[in-house]
Amino acid sequence: MNATLVDQQPLAQSMTQHALSASSSTGTTPVLIDVRTPKEFAEVHIPEARNIPLADLHQFLKELKGLSQERPITLICRTQNRVKIAYEYLTNNGIGNCGILEGGITGWVNSGKPVIRGRKGISLEGQVRAIAGSLVVLGVGFGIGVNVWFLLIPVLVGVGFIHAGFTDSCLMGMLLSKLPMNRIPPSPDS
Repeated sequence: MNATLVDQQPLAQSMTQHALSASSSTGTTPVLIDVRTPKEFAEVHIPEARNIPLADLHQFLKELKGLSQERPITLICRTQNRVKIAYEYLTNNGIGNCGILEGGITGWVNSGKPVIRGRKGISLEGQVRAIAGSLVVLGVGFGIGVNVWFLLIPVLVGVGFIHAGFTDSCLMGMLLSKLPMNRIPPSPDS
């Protein structure tokens, strides 16, 4: 599976799982940055990967610039949607020594590579689906039983999904990523 940017141009810096495994044995281990939510990261992640959710990436830009001068940065997510945004953001902000793990964490797990597993949680995509489904059911129920205007709720959810399909960005997902449960908890030092 080839990672591609939103404009569908192949990424020159896509890193295969085999290349990542080989680079760790030669001593040129890249810095692994997982851009999924903390819950998704806690559920399963590559050993030595660091979790910086996409919504928090801007806070670590200076640090990542410094790290990229020492070692390459490899970005990881589940299905490659958020990682494309992270890649574009980092490269647009002067971090050229950056790539994407081809296949994401899903491909890594499916190929039997080592992972650290934690407690199962609901992914950001799962949260979006659960809330959208609930809004549709409630909107239809209230539209039939209370007032016909409640039928606008499922229509708006549908319009949101159409927008997400065409733009490859989900407003509900972006809003959910701002919730404390989907952010890096503050360190005890701060």
